[in-house]
Amino acid sequence: MLSKSSMTFILFASLVGTVSAAPSMYSANSIVKVKPEKMMSILSTCDLGNSTTCVGKSLKKWGASPAALQFSKDIKNEGFLVSFQEKGVVDLGEAFMPFRANTNDAYVMLNGQPKVVSTEIQNIKGLEKDPQYKTLKKKYKNLEFWGTRAEFVKVNKTKAGQSFIFNYTLKDGCNACGTPWASQVAFRFNPQGKFLGSQFVKIVKP
Repeated sequence: MLSKSSMTFILFASLVGTVSAAPSMYSANSIVKVKPEKMMSILSTCDLGNSTTCVGKSLKKWGASPAALQFSKDIKNEGFLVSFQEKGVVDLGEAFMPFRANTNDAYVMLNGQPKVVSTEIQNIKGLEKDPQYKTLKKKYKNLEFWGTRAEFVKVNKTKAGQSFIFNYTLKDGCNACGTPWASQVAFRFNPQGKFLGSQFVKIVKP
């Protein structure tokens, strides 16, 4: 079970899961380019009770491009895009959410169907049935899947489409209680870019 503090990602994941009809493709032009000190200076003036409105206004102060403003708008101004990599039909980006308490960034898969797919997930089917997971559970009594801070590994491209591979740290009951083990998860897309779901691959020691 995820702790209360780790549940902050659910809002962002639910928001991006509904983005399916943006009028333009995301690209390197969607990135917000601003120096960290300038970013924090502007955001420090925000009213935390109205943070999403402040993010939108701050982007305009930074001179963000129309494409960057569009991405932020598409995720309800929870954050903005800070990196972009072309990977084929579906691309890879990283979003930054400035007002979170613990996890401020997340990888996102872009330009497929839906337009944005977040790597932030609550659980992954099949993990707890894995023999290695059961063995690790004997050593780490509170071992659990932690669905934030996914680490990008690679993209597999086949005739069946694209699979984005990420590692998720397995933790022993709390955000600070890391283990050397991770659950590897594949996010699968068909050749047309339609998201087919996430799938447990294996347990690894990165």
